[in-house]
Amino acid sequence: MPLRLDRLMTDACARFAATVALDDGNRQITYQELADGSERLRRALEAAGHRPGQAVLVAVSNRADDLVCQLAAWRAGAVVVPVHRGSPATVVGATAARTSAAFLLGAPAHHPTAWNSLAPEPATEAAETRASLWVRALSGPPAQPSDGAPGTPPTELTSEQALVVFTSGSTGQPKGVVLSHEAFAGKLGAIQSVLPFGTGTRTAQVLQLNFSFAQWTALLTLLNGGTLRLVPRFSVDAALAVLGAERADRIAMVPSMLRRLVRALDEPGPRAALAERSSPGLLIAGGEPLPAGLGRKVRTLLPHTEIADVYGLSETSTSDFILTPDAYDIGAGTIGSPSPGVSFRIAGPDGHECSSGQVGDLWIRTPYVMTGYLGDPAATRDALTNGWLRTGDLARTRPGDGLVELSGRAKQLISRGGVKISPLEIENCCAAHPACTECIAVGLPDPDLGERIHLLVVQGTRPVPDRERLRAWCRERLEPYKLPDEVHAVAQLPVGRTGKADRIAARHLAATIAGIAV
Repeated sequence: MPLRLDRLMTDACARFAATVALDDGNRQITYQELADGSERLRRALEAAGHRPGQAVLVAVSNRADDLVCQLAAWRAGAVVVPVHRGSPATVVGATAARTSAAFLLGAPAHHPTAWNSLAPEPATEAAETRASLWVRALSGPPAQPSDGAPGTPPTELTSEQALVVFTSGSTGQPKGVVLSHEAFAGKLGAIQSVLPFGTGTRTAQVLQLNFSFAQWTALLTLLNGGTLRLVPRFSVDAALAVLGAERADRIAMVPSMLRRLVRALDEPGPRAALAERSSPGLLIAGGEPLPAGLGRKVRTLLPHTEIADVYGLSETSTSDFILTPDAYDIGAGTIGSPSPGVSFRIAGPDGHECSSGQVGDLWIRTPYVMTGYLGDPAATRDALTNGWLRTGDLARTRPGDGLVELSGRAKQLISRGGVKISPLEIENCCAAHPACTECIAVGLPDPDLGERIHLLVVQGTRPVPDRERLRAWCRERLEPYKLPDEVHAVAQLPVGRTGKADRIAARHLAATIAGIAV
């Protein structure tokens, strides 16, 4: 029988019925309550007209009910599309249109009021579900898929697909990565064989569930009878409070979060509180490169905490390389070795294999690869070459031990807080402003976030809007983490020989204006 995440989850609910599965600080849900609540919501979703294979938006912001909704959607044969509650209504509406999603699941008490315009009335009342969990019919125009048939679901979506995760690509519009139950569940098994989550594991969850990194850490905790302690909004104080109140066996973080945590741990008080509980037992870092110096500082400040470093793509169901805790001290600064089932090659410009120590393009082959990019078969074909996926990252194998080191990014994506952001998406949004028709976005180094977004705007006939005004414009059109951090007015944008904007030169210009060394 093919692997399905809903079957695996309901089996776990039966085995660990009385155990607390989810705890967001305000509400606790046992495995039995998770099973019962998701079944009631499944019936409500089907009564509202949902059919298997359709996409369903699931609102997430690390609330216990979010995972009840996710399991309910899977049990109804839906393809889950996580959307964060920090997203503007325009982004949610566009996501619904791209996926042909007709319903939004979520606890409305946590929704922003702006979302009421998307789904003004519940599609079904609380007779079949808890009053705080509504199945809402989405309003707005039908989707226009690639074949032009209004309202027809994208061909990639069937009841065998589990998730659509939107991730920035080299074009302005985020790509929808479609992952099947078989692929994602298979990768969970591969990760479990290397980084085992034991029965009773308590995981502190500060990552949001619209991030594939958060999905696998949450699911592996639940599939093995652990408790997921959800932190609705990350802050250093919130993380320290959760880690200090009760021992966390593990926590997953991106290095930009970790930098802020380390700064607080320089104070003896927070450090002593965590040492007293030996919390966290394991730190799993991923989403962006973990510098060796940062990892070693964590090991010095929290000697009881082990570190694992993971690297992977949403397109390959995450975690293609894992530097395990037992190898971290000697492998710090690398991404370790391939996870089970993953093959890799480092190719030079001519496509031939690079020798040890030589930098080239990192390619990956895995049975856990995506079904494809949503509504974009051409991009899917371009991403895969004879079964190999080009990651867009540069890497080399370290002489002596063969561990893999990242050497930079071939793509011009901005990595802000571990999230990859397309500069074109920001530029498209800002260029719609009457005073910003010519602009370019670049990422500059930042000690907390890895990179911050700097926007160069050409001074035209109208004054360039200041930072706060432009951010207010973007806030209605983009997710919060995509807003420009700094805005710089310039006389013209750097161009290359072909007349196209020169992003490398633009980055150096922004760095000069901001006084940042690159």
